[in-house]
Amino acid sequence: MRIARRLFLTYVHPLTSIGETASSGTVFRDGFLCMLCPAIGYQLMYIMLAKAGGAPSTFTPWLAIPKEVYYLANRFLIVPSLLLCWFFASAVLHSMLYALSGRGSFESVLGSLGHAVAVSMSFTLVHDLAMSLASVTGIIDPTAHEVAMNSPGIWRNILWLSFALYVGYFVLTFTVVARVTHRLSWFTSAITGVASFVCFQTVFLVFNR
Repeated sequence: MRIARRLFLTYVHPLTSIGETASSGTVFRDGFLCMLCPAIGYQLMYIMLAKAGGAPSTFTPWLAIPKEVYYLANRFLIVPSLLLCWFFASAVLHSMLYALSGRGSFESVLGSLGHAVAVSMSFTLVHDLAMSLASVTGIIDPTAHEVAMNSPGIWRNILWLSFALYVGYFVLTFTVVARVTHRLSWFTSAITGVASFVCFQTVFLVFNR
C-alpha cells in the first residue's frame, strides 16, 4: 500500500514521491517491487497477444525472430530484458553522476530508477494491456489493430499520445532521480537523466522491437 501510494503520487508530485523512495531504508526492495508492475504487465500482454495469434504488421524485429513467432518469443524476453535495462541505465546514471562529484549510493539510484520506470511505462502499458485483452477475447482482430495503430486515425493518435507521455515522464522522473540521489544541479541532473533514459530505451528496443 505504501509503494502504491508513492507510485500514484508520482503523477503529480514526482520530486516528493521519488525522494521518499530514495531516502527509504528499503530502497532496493521498493524499487524492485515497483519494477514488478511493468514486468508482470508486459508479460501478460505478450501471453495474450501470442494466444490471440497476433504478429507485428509494420515493423521487422531487430532480433532475428520471425514475425509470426515474435510475440511467442517475447514471453521469454520481456522480463529479463526489462531487468537488464533497469540495471544498465542505473549503472550509467550513477557512474556519470559520481564522475561529476555526486556522492549518492548506487543502491539509491537503482531503487529510485525502478520507481521511475514503473510510473513512466504505465502510459503505454495501459494501452497495450487493453489492446491485448481485447485481442485475446475476440473483441478486435490483433493484426487489423496493428495496422490501424500505424495508419492515420484515432488509434494512431492515441498511440502517439501514450508515447509522448511515456517519453515525457521518463525524462522528468530520471532527472528527478539524479537530483534526489546525488544532489547535483538541475541542469546536470537533466543531462545525465536524458542520457540514462537513452541507454534504457536503446536496450529495451533491441529486445522488444
